[in-house]
Amino acid sequence: MPTKRDVERTLENRDWEQLITWAKEDRNVVRQLVARIYVKDGIVFWRAVEALGVVTHALEQEEKNIAVELVRRYFWMLNEESGGTAWNSSEAISSIIAHCPESCGHFNWMLSDLLQDDSLREGALWGFCQIAQNAPHLVEPLEERINPYLSSKEPLLLGLAALIYTLMQSSQGVFPLYRETGPKWQVPETIAASLQNERSVIEIYQDGRFKKYPVSDLWNAPIISFWTEKVMIKDLEVEMTVASSAKGLCWLSLGPAEETTLRTWTSRCFPKAFVLRKREPNSQALQQVQEYLKGKRKVFTIPLHSVGTPFQRKVWAELCRIPYGETRNYGELAENVGNPKAQRAVGMANHRNPLGIVVPCHRVIGKDGSLTGYAGGLNIKQRLLELEGVLGSAEKNS
Repeated sequence: MPTKRDVERTLENRDWEQLITWAKEDRNVVRQLVARIYVKDGIVFWRAVEALGVVTHALEQEEKNIAVELVRRYFWMLNEESGGTAWNSSEAISSIIAHCPESCGHFNWMLSDLLQDDSLREGALWGFCQIAQNAPHLVEPLEERINPYLSSKEPLLLGLAALIYTLMQSSQGVFPLYRETGPKWQVPETIAASLQNERSVIEIYQDGRFKKYPVSDLWNAPIISFWTEKVMIKDLEVEMTVASSAKGLCWLSLGPAEETTLRTWTSRCFPKAFVLRKREPNSQALQQVQEYLKGKRKVFTIPLHSVGTPFQRKVWAELCRIPYGETRNYGELAENVGNPKAQRAVGMANHRNPLGIVVPCHRVIGKDGSLTGYAGGLNIKQRLLELEGVLGSAEKNS
């Protein structure tokens, strides 16, 4: 069995794979996480909260009732009969629900009851922020319980409530945010103006670390919505990950485990953004790419949100000028951007293109006709060029 220090080290490193492996071999690891959450002492506490949800979700694949039983145990530990020993239970319950929404979603109303307790309120609101990112339908009926905190004098409660509203408003299109008395998750102009100008700064745990936000930033938090699904490129099945901001498509990549790469890129290019798994904001992009892969589309018409240095954006704009079914070499591309000696820099900008296929970096080849590098792999590049009718050298150098 791993020692307390072993578990502590994995929390420090966010090594969820190791924790899951240990927990599958010995359920005492879960008990260690539960015990670790009693002490609210900084970043490791929050990672223990996150780990409890991650590990419980993994164990639930083998033991169907484990998530429900854990949540029930926490609620029981809150009552007087147990002595009320469930310190920080709202954070723990929230993490489990956020990671196991299908089995534990029905506890959403009970979690909202914890908002009535001064000692549990902050954790419950933080939890609803997490649930709104993973399963907004569980937060959707609870607006009347969240709304009062938009007028809170406590910056943390105000900021968390503002973020919940932002996340729920971003879910339009997933389910109707409307009722007989008018739109849901909307606020009067006076409150919206107050939130827009609220400069109080709060610190919350998000994506594995503490982040500081002015409340106004949470009210206007950028949302990056991403989706991953399998597509066929000729005879090759690959995973495609797409992501969009409010301005347009900002990411398209091919290959496994791209969510991790996307989140790393987003943390650099959109440091204040919240990354949500949603198909709807990406549906048009997915449709047009599928049409392209089936040979039914040659030009993309979706709005793009290109994020990069001025030189990179200049190179990417030039890539978009390469017609379907044609190629350019790096020297030609450098000439076209007005810097014929910058072939290496052009190649690097090509490699860092975050919008594969739509910004067609696959149409750039070596001067000798070789395929050269491609982030998704040369087998994918070859098939994309074959799809467009660029044959010969593509086949020879695959």
